Amino acid sequence: MLKGLNYSQYLTKSRALLLCLSSLVFVSVFSSGCSNSTSSPGAGVDPNRIVVLGSDTMEELVRTWANGFMTGNPGIQVTVSSGDTGVGIKDLIEGKIDVASASRELTEAENKLAHEKKEHLTRVMVARDSIAVIVNPQNKLEEIGLDDLRRIYKGEIKTWDKMVKELKVSEPIRVFGREATSGTSSYFHEHIMTDATFDPDVKLMPSSEAVIGGVFGNRLAIGFVGMSQAEKAADKVKILKLALHTEAPDQVPKDSSVGELSMDSYPLSRPLYLFFKTNQKERIQKFIDYTRSEQGRKAVHDMGFMPIP
Repeated sequence: MLKGLNYSQYLTKSRALLLCLSSLVFVSVFSSGCSNSTSSPGAGVDPNRIVVLGSDTMEELVRTWANGFMTGNPGIQVTVSSGDTGVGIKDLIEGKIDVASASRELTEAENKLAHEKKEHLTRVMVARDSIAVIVNPQNKLEEIGLDDLRRIYKGEIKTWDKMVKELKVSEPIRVFGREATSGTSSYFHEHIMTDATFDPDVKLMPSSEAVIGGVFGNRLAIGFVGMSQAEKAADKVKILKLALHTEAPDQVPKDSSVGELSMDSYPLSRPLYLFFKTNQKERIQKFIDYTRSEQGRKAVHDMGFMPIP
């Protein structure tokens, strides 16, 4: 019994002390549980887990691959997270994930970071895609030349009457783009903008879904996303035919729908990749092989991408 306390006071003090100790134990256990639930093992830590992050253009395709692979390999878990190409490659180099999905090559800065970290990356082409230029379904425009597209994103063409002759009223073009870390944006910059930059009025969106939402919600909008994503949103946006030059629209077949154009004839086609650390090849190769298998190629085709030869 505590010195100087009667029995009633002793019980009161004891209960208070027990309650305090219980609370401390609960807080300690709860905090430990939270820490474990929000952290994940780094690349290579768990031999039965593969973490994939990267291109939002490829996210749904990679999820389909992951589900098919896990069905045939029940002992291995493949976790797919959303992001963009730049984030995926950075996290791969830093050891936070196992595989980065990418809709472009490595940048000079990414190559430099890999060199600084003494990491060697293996790149595998797994599919091909096109970039679709989209407008609101109410827009009367059906085709655009790549030269005019560049002028719109540079800010040299600001109103729709310059593009659609039937329009009698000058209305502003609301231009949507992607953030710099996006592989889709990088490809667009390289093949459309070349040495030019986006006009400050171009509204940069965090994802392709956000671009589609912006174009769907504004009849004056134009944007660009992966072809597979645009085709899935055919009830919300219209895909424009592309001509190499406004003066020569016959460069794109008039009697072919966008979906029927081959990668060789469609101006904005691009390869899609998976990157992983070379020293992790033995652990990752089985998943990579699945993406290039008959089932993996079927998923590529079914989801609106083009299989590799």
